[in-house]
Amino acid sequence: MDAAERISLLLIEDDESHVALIERAFEAWRSLFDLSVAHTLQEAYALLSGNSSDFDLIMCDWRLPDGEGLELLAFNRALPVVLMTGYGDERVAVEAIRSGALDYIVKSDAAFADLPHVAQRAIRQWRAIQAQRRTEQELREIEARYRLITENTSDLIAILDDQHHFQYISPSFTTLLGHTTEELVGQDAFFLLHPDDLPYIDEYWRAMLQRTSATATFRYRHASGVWRWIECNVRAVEQGDQLTAIIVGRDITERRELEERLLQIQKMDALGRLSGGIAHDFNNLLAVIAGCTELARQSLPNDHPAALELIEIQHATERASALTRQLLAFAHRQKFDPRPIDLNTLILDMQKLLRRLIRENITLHTRLDPDRWYVRADPGQIEQVLVNLAINARDAMADGGTLTISTANVVTDETFERLYPSLQLGEYVRLTVSDTGVGMDEETRQRAFEPFFTTKKPGEGTGLGLATCYGIIVQHGGAIELISEPGCGTTVVIYLPRAYPSEETVTLETGEYIDLKGSETILLVEDDLAVRTLTARVLRTHGYIVLEAGDGHEALTLADERPIHLLLSDHVIPHMSSESLAHHLTSLIPQMKVLFMSGYVVEPRPDVQPLQEATVLQKPFTPTALLQRVRAVLDS
Repeated sequence: MDAAERISLLLIEDDESHVALIERAFEAWRSLFDLSVAHTLQEAYALLSGNSSDFDLIMCDWRLPDGEGLELLAFNRALPVVLMTGYGDERVAVEAIRSGALDYIVKSDAAFADLPHVAQRAIRQWRAIQAQRRTEQELREIEARYRLITENTSDLIAILDDQHHFQYISPSFTTLLGHTTEELVGQDAFFLLHPDDLPYIDEYWRAMLQRTSATATFRYRHASGVWRWIECNVRAVEQGDQLTAIIVGRDITERRELEERLLQIQKMDALGRLSGGIAHDFNNLLAVIAGCTELARQSLPNDHPAALELIEIQHATERASALTRQLLAFAHRQKFDPRPIDLNTLILDMQKLLRRLIRENITLHTRLDPDRWYVRADPGQIEQVLVNLAINARDAMADGGTLTISTANVVTDETFERLYPSLQLGEYVRLTVSDTGVGMDEETRQRAFEPFFTTKKPGEGTGLGLATCYGIIVQHGGAIELISEPGCGTTVVIYLPRAYPSEETVTLETGEYIDLKGSETILLVEDDLAVRTLTARVLRTHGYIVLEAGDGHEALTLADERPIHLLLSDHVIPHMSSESLAHHLTSLIPQMKVLFMSGYVVEPRPDVQPLQEATVLQKPFTPTALLQRVRAVLDS
């Protein structure tokens, strides 16, 4: 106790002789004690009702004229009370302490003389009790605070012993994983882990035992049996002589699914770019093969021994062209002619075709929403999607089954946007194609849209069916999802943006021309030497004057030599874009026409204004198709 600190003491005693003895005992302690006296309980109540903080200690007689000192304990428990009595009965002492008195003394001259020491001891004891009470209260508040956090947090909180058994789990285990405290406490924390994740858990646990924190991501089984992705921070804590692990986990299943979707989109985009590039180069080769084959046939009589072989080459070239078209569809770089269409009408018109594609032991059902919206789509490409999906469904139902096609309107929300990050919020029509076939495992489902990936036997499929569907739907600004499990069939869900019947699309129509000869000057720009040589040869044999250039710079140099009637350029050329070259030349030669050649549809560049009247000749093309398109553009 601080020597400078003074103690304010309230003495309640009706016997004046006792008061005198007590005041005499405190006479020598006047520098430490301020003594106030009340002779009855009422006087004491009056002093205490003002501000009890004016006093530090109460010494009260047991028997008073207007009551017992024990009544004071019920009136005010904020101050320590020492009871005094003339009875040395232990029963009285026990009752006093039980009622809340800090101490109990039996009146005597020696006891009165010792009261200053009793008072100091009582103050020290009271302060120790108060400090303990504050500590206990703080602990209760801390416990309540942490209980509030653990019982209401969405994170998973657990305490494990050194044998990785649950000692405590937060209520969120029940909310997020469906497991109760009774089911898990005492159990091995690893018994609900995915088998594929168990080998990695041993490494995390060893790190934890070495007193380091570790972060682990694994799959945990929900009470329903599904797997949830959990990201955990594990930290070792010593409790006495035992080592425990504090686990704080978070359900990241939705985040993992979103990441997988984004990775799938990125992977498919990369594969699309690769496929588009391959198809472009392949179309150049096919253009040469198709062109040379047609020229060879034209130079030979029909009964020539080589005519049949040339016909077979032409057929093979057509089949190869069909493959490149599928690759271009996957890369969403094929010719795209969208317009508002009614999916229900398209599906109903295709029913006969689809029934011929599937076997008799497969039933075709349609569930078409009569109030469905129009979609903006290329009808030919959507038909291709339905045909591909029907063929896949047929192959998955060797023993028969049911193929169901349905449509429905969908208005997207934020949850939909998280599931399909490539789509914008808005109105869509959902096209669903489901079968009751053998289904797919997860690994197959993840790779199903990859080009050339197939589970069919060699020679039974190219692996481009679903890849083509994916490319077509993405090109339409939609999304496609595949849902499947082994033995549970497969469902393909497609979302197409809503359109309105008032929208119109313009398509290019070309006529048939009998006379394919000409005398105009054509600037031919093509970086592939074989394609350029063949194209120039065809044009020259039909009377055209051809200037050949391998890139944009050569083309600009040649354009200064003579008037140009037609720019015939590959869509992708070195050193500059074909659009930039065309813009530059048409500004110098306004009457010049433009015809592009392309192995795939090139996405417009934002920094180059597209040519509104430019026509595109798709590769591979035959000499006849080339001459017809050149003549049509020159005469337009």
